Amino acid sequence: MMPARLKKANLRDEALSQLSATALILSLLSVAPRQIVPAQALIAAGRLFEMTERSIRVALNRLDAEAKVRKLSRGLYGFAEGAEGVRREVKNWIEAEDRVVEWSGAWIAAYTGDVSRTDRKRLRRHEGALRLRGFRPLRQDLWIRPDNLRGGVQAVAADLVALGLAKDSIVFIASSFSAAEDPVTRTLWDSASLLEGYSRLIEELKRSEERASSLSIDQALVETLSIGRYVIRHILLDPLLPKALLATDDRYRLIEQMRQYDRLGQRLWQAFLARYVNNERAPDVGSTRHAPRSG
Repeated sequence: MMPARLKKANLRDEALSQLSATALILSLLSVAPRQIVPAQALIAAGRLFEMTERSIRVALNRLDAEAKVRKLSRGLYGFAEGAEGVRREVKNWIEAEDRVVEWSGAWIAAYTGDVSRTDRKRLRRHEGALRLRGFRPLRQDLWIRPDNLRGGVQAVAADLVALGLAKDSIVFIASSFSAAEDPVTRTLWDSASLLEGYSRLIEELKRSEERASSLSIDQALVETLSIGRYVIRHILLDPLLPKALLATDDRYRLIEQMRQYDRLGQRLWQAFLARYVNNERAPDVGSTRHAPRSG
């Protein structure tokens, strides 16, 4: 979900502080033609973010061990066959609003009382899966969200399992709650903070796109990737509440604004990657201006 309060500090600095070598590699693979990137391009991109060659290679090895990235040939990397989860999340933010359907007033519930608490890492992944799909705890061991996602309880349950939901969980439909509980269900999500977050992120994207043409290419590359990834993360963590619980117009506007911003970032980064894919000399990215709206 969006944080209770998005910090008032410079968003660019905050976004940069959250970007790791692993995240950079996955981001560039997502935007690259055929989702294949030479190691030298990843290393050069890392330098833009003040990441060392060693940190990029360590991250590549870690992603390889986690079956998210594989070495296709000498110095050439792509997504591993088992990295469908990474690709699915890229698709999820773009199609976020398409996943929302009319809400009947019913809830999807997850009972987790039989889940083991001994494996803390697995438990964090289990609860992270619930939060990632907008669930909130109504009571201890009982999590709920509105039943307003396409595919209903079966699709949501399968999605939760893929994300790491513990096998001992029970996912089911709760058609309604008692008069005493119903008001509580509607306050589990901080609507005011969600709305404030939408507005702020929309304005940040607009400002970043407007100043892009005045930045050097290296500055524009760094800014579009870091800010874009920051906003996408917030979209992915959004609970996708129905209109009955939250005014959703700004959420829709944020996703549309991010789609436009993403097109700018993709143009810049695909041009950067093309220099390496075509075996051309890497550009001095700090010496050239660009006009992003004209491509």
